[in-house]
Amino acid sequence: MIASGHKIFNRPSVVAGRARVRSSVAALVAGGLLAGVFYTPVWAHAHLDSATPAADSTVRKAPEKVVVSFTEALEKGFSNVAVKDAQGRKVDKGDIDINDKTVSVSVDDLVPGIYTVEWDILSVDTHKTKGSFNFTVKP
Repeated sequence: MIASGHKIFNRPSVVAGRARVRSSVAALVAGGLLAGVFYTPVWAHAHLDSATPAADSTVRKAPEKVVVSFTEALEKGFSNVAVKDAQGRKVDKGDIDINDKTVSVSVDDLVPGIYTVEWDILSVDTHKTKGSFNFTVKP
């Protein structure tokens, strides 16, 4: 109906419409929050997950090999792990073994000192990652 050139609104339908809009907005916000909680990005890069010896650890017995695990599967032939002594000399034997997310390499007989594990890897999602950590061998 028109009264003085203005349309007259039926008040209950306006209130119901606003309630529907509020419900829709609340549902979208809740859905967005839930998606954020349960969402795992597929484009995440491989990051260090664990290592033996552990990063920044001190061990009393020198390891025979170093094992480094990552958060993503790795591409064989495009991933490398090296172990170096405090002078930067390579002390691993170069016999790298890659099994899914884990890389292992044998090391020479390590004397007490600080060693650096360096990695340059390519994950199956085609992202390269580099990094390093130290461990110490004490008598």
